[in-house]
Amino acid sequence: MNRAKFTQEEMELLAQNPYTADVSPCYLFYTLEFKKYALKEAAKGVSSVQIFKRAGYDVELLGKPRIYSALKYFKAEIASPRGLRESNHSRQSRLDSFIQKDLKKKKTDKAVREIQDRMDKLEQEVEFLKKIQFLRQSATQKSSSSGSKQPSDGS
Repeated sequence: MNRAKFTQEEMELLAQNPYTADVSPCYLFYTLEFKKYALKEAAKGVSSVQIFKRAGYDVELLGKPRIYSALKYFKAEIASPRGLRESNHSRQSRLDSFIQKDLKKKKTDKAVREIQDRMDKLEQEVEFLKKIQFLRQSATQKSSSSGSKQPSDGS
C-alpha cells in the first residue's frame, strides 16, 4: 500500500536501515551505496521490488510506485553530468548548504559595494581633473590675453 506520508514510527523503522540516508514524512533518501547496489542488481535483471526486499526495506510500507520511481531516479541520476552522488538532504547538510549560499551572497554583496565605492572615487577623480584642466585653460587664456595688452620691455 502506497502512502503519501510516513508516520513517526515508520520513519524510525526506515531510519534504522543502513541504506537510508535520511527520511522525512514525505521523502526517503538513499545512501550512495544503496544507489550503486540497486543499479547493479537492476542491470542483472533483478526486479525493483526484489532489490528493495533484499536491502531490508518493507515493500508494503514503501509501496511499489515509490520503489519504481526511486529506481528511475537512480538511473536518471547516473546518466546526468554530475553522476551518481550521495544524498545531501539531511537537516545538517541543508543547513550547511544554506550557510554556504549565504556566505557567497555576502561576499558578492561586499564585492559589489567595493566596486561601487571604487567607481564613486574614480568619478570624483575625473571631476577633479576636469576642474584642474578648466582652471589651467582659463589661466592660459587670461595670461595670453593680458600678455598682449602689456607693453614690451624695450629690449
